[in-house]
Amino acid sequence: RSTVSSNVCYNGPRAGLNYNDGFFGGYDVSHNLLFNHVRETADHGPFNSWDRQPYLTDNGVRDGFPPRAKPPGLGHASLIARQSHVHHNFIINGYSGVWAIDHDDGSQRYNDTANLMVWGGCKNFLGNSKSCDHNT
Repeated sequence: RSTVSSNVCYNGPRAGLNYNDGFFGGYDVSHNLLFNHVRETADHGPFNSWDRQPYLTDNGVRDGFPPRAKPPGLGHASLIARQSHVHHNFIINGYSGVWAIDHDDGSQRYNDTANLMVWGGCKNFLGNSKSCDHNT
């Protein structure tokens, strides 16, 4: 798990925040100001995430399989990441960005809420268990 809060991120060549492979999940990204990113690629946006395969983790999230159905020593392990939250951020998409919040390539288990996004919205490409609501 990680928390990224109360930061000012600007003038980056690519994404200001990039979460790749979603390992464990449980991220909290809040109260940040992100602007003037994606200046060299015209690809994603100030916030970018991608995920391509599940990991077997011991993060306490129940995956629906009983412990006896798992290999010895992995009774509480799960393939399901914790829910991550992106909230209360002010994100200004630059002239080259496509989306303010870009969940790409199978990102999963993100909740994007109460963000102020200028010149962009949320992209949810592939993946599952994502929501983008109550944003402006």
